[in-house]
Amino acid sequence: MDLRIVKTRKIINESFLELFNTTGFDNITVKDITDNAQIGRKTFYLHYLDKFDLLDSIVDKKFKELEDICESKKELGLKEGTKIWFGYFEDNKSFFTQLFNIQTANQYKKQLQSFIVNELKYKVDTTHITNNQSDYELFLQFFASGIIELITIFLTDDHFQKEDIEFQVVYLMEMFTKKVNN
Repeated sequence: MDLRIVKTRKIINESFLELFNTTGFDNITVKDITDNAQIGRKTFYLHYLDKFDLLDSIVDKKFKELEDICESKKELGLKEGTKIWFGYFEDNKSFFTQLFNIQTANQYKKQLQSFIVNELKYKVDTTHITNNQSDYELFLQFFASGIIELITIFLTDDHFQKEDIEFQVVYLMEMFTKKVNN
């Protein structure tokens, strides 16, 4: 990719993230982004359709980073892997807090839920679930929703420390994961 395109997108992304973390998505305009990035509106529109397209692009990158984390932590075990995963949310707390507070937050939570369900498919012991006459897919959706709620609590409630949330996730995961992953 052309270096000028890479640099311009980087400037636009940085400008957007700065405004996103301070102003909030619903209050940002393309003009705010271009003024902050010191570029013209035409330049912005050469790279993105609108602020929603830009946000989608950034969310895709964040989920790709999460995917990379999940892939790299496979050999570390549940407890250490969970620490790394929640460390990512801690490092990106401002972004995810803002993301979960915008009007279209449910769209991104559903995207995250889908991501978590796909990760759980490799970890949850189907035998235990189906032996208890539970629907495996419904269980995965339910469990993923619970993890998202714990992430939301971590992002918004200072009463709970990261370690408290990690402990709960590990405890619950250990109840339903395949013994080979523990």
